[in-house]
Amino acid sequence: MKKKTAAAIFVSFKTSRAIPCARPLRRDFMIQATLDPSVRRIEYHPMVVLDDRAIGTEAIVVDRDDGKYVIDFVDARPPQDPQGEGVLQVGFDRCCSGILAVTAGDVGREPLLSAAREVWHYADVSLNAGDRAQVLEALDEEGPLPLRALHGLVATRREPVHVVYALACEGSVAIDLRAGLDGRTIVRGATFGLNRRYGT
Repeated sequence: MKKKTAAAIFVSFKTSRAIPCARPLRRDFMIQATLDPSVRRIEYHPMVVLDDRAIGTEAIVVDRDDGKYVIDFVDARPPQDPQGEGVLQVGFDRCCSGILAVTAGDVGREPLLSAAREVWHYADVSLNAGDRAQVLEALDEEGPLPLRALHGLVATRREPVHVVYALACEGSVAIDLRAGLDGRTIVRGATFGLNRRYGT
């Protein structure tokens, strides 16, 4: 029972609170948004009042480098709001820059989907302080590096790549996942930005 409950909510260092997340589409979106350095914060707005009636929205708002956007999951709108009026109202109420229409195709785009899932697999990994320090110091001294370069720079107890994945899940480093994961994948300190855009 606990596993089902845990799987039905999403929490990351960017979420303002635990977000109900029973749908795989939403979960994958939030994993990708969490690992996207251009996204600063992820908010959840369960409902909105429109014309004196409460409409369940389950709205996700992402605060990005280029503005604040409410996400319209086009393929998974709530049954009580098939036209997405609630999402529009959330965008208005929260002074968003606009609405981003996101489809299952957007979220399922490869190789990003598989890469983000692989990295997120390490979200609950506890890191040794020495491993953490070695990787962060290497990035601080060398700057952005391909993952394969870490083997020659650090001597971690855990596989260096897995240390990087866990650090990415907590926001300490950023990985460019747009081209997938291999030895050429670039990892950098979290202060550097990359651009990943959803929707239209």
